[in-house]
Amino acid sequence: MKAAEIRPLPPVRIQKKQKTLSTVLFAAGALILLLGVFCFLIGDLQLPAFASINSRLKSVYAEYLSTGQPLSFGDTAAYYSVKFAVVVMLIGLLLLLNAYMLLGQHWERYRDFTCVLPALIALALFVYYPLLDLVRISFTNWNLMKEEYKFVGIKNYKWLFAGSGWKYLKNTLWVTLRYTFWEVFFSLAGGLLLALLFDRMTRYFNALRALVFMPKYIATSTSAIIFVWMLNGPHGIVNWALGLLGIVGPDWLANSSTALAGILMLTFWRTVGYAMMIYLSAMKGIPQDYYEAASIDGADKMHCFRFITLPMLAPTTLFLLVTTFISSMKVFQSVDVMTSGGPYDATMVMVQWVYNLSFKDFRVDRAAAASLVFFLVLLAFTTLTMKYSNKNVNYDQ
Repeated sequence: MKAAEIRPLPPVRIQKKQKTLSTVLFAAGALILLLGVFCFLIGDLQLPAFASINSRLKSVYAEYLSTGQPLSFGDTAAYYSVKFAVVVMLIGLLLLLNAYMLLGQHWERYRDFTCVLPALIALALFVYYPLLDLVRISFTNWNLMKEEYKFVGIKNYKWLFAGSGWKYLKNTLWVTLRYTFWEVFFSLAGGLLLALLFDRMTRYFNALRALVFMPKYIATSTSAIIFVWMLNGPHGIVNWALGLLGIVGPDWLANSSTALAGILMLTFWRTVGYAMMIYLSAMKGIPQDYYEAASIDGADKMHCFRFITLPMLAPTTLFLLVTTFISSMKVFQSVDVMTSGGPYDATMVMVQWVYNLSFKDFRVDRAAAASLVFFLVLLAFTTLTMKYSNKNVNYDQ
């Protein structure tokens, strides 16, 4: 068949089909979204205004379980819509997104967009759904010791900021920020120094780099158990080594003034190798012409490091700063295994406190409120860091 005989559909006909399908998707998405919001107010938030509807649905379903009589289509749809209200809302939002993309894009581009839909659905179900449900739980009085819970408004946030929870929030944020500062400092400074030291392409330096980097692949819980033994007061190997030098070591994990330092030893041992490898890969990408030109102008190694290496490593430093900050703020396993937040809350980091609220105090509602506050803190820091980097970090490399 000749190329001249291939006649694509007229653009006007495609636009009409797109508009029709977009209208149908928009109408269906809006109705499903409104249904999900209504069922969310009935079932999940359990607002008092909709208590009668919710109790009727529960009684109808209880009668179905006791008698075995099949439910009507309306009762079945209403009950399961209330039970999975957030999922219904997400389906409505996805339909609205498809309607918007279909109306604003050519048909060929929309077909490409449909290839991304499975990933968007997975993100909606496994990322955004838990986040929305966390918001919902924070406005209830959900206690794991009780079967029923109800909507209580901002009561949990009042407890967190104006009640007895404020002192715990301040302490946990302070401990978390202290831990984060030292982890970021030791990881970035130690990684950069080791990268400068091991920047040699020889067999021995390759072996040393592998030894330094290997702890990253050891499970945190396994490493924490080993460090508990190493820091175990007079019986640990750390204090034994200090005793050979005439120094009496403290009981690292049982003393409130040294417990956080003991956890940081494990952290530094695990993370410095990763930062070293990232810096090494970035240093290998710096053009050698810069150093040759600087040496011709009479610059020594310190000047080259200050005016060439450090500025060219700025994007890498920003990457390590953001990723290390987020991971250190979410530290949990090492603290849980080594100290469980003690002694006397000296190592009570934010995630450990949320865990204790949920599974030791059984107050899932308060844990949800604290988690959302923690999420906003991380989001604010990341946003400010990225805005600063756009103005002050050089990406010419």
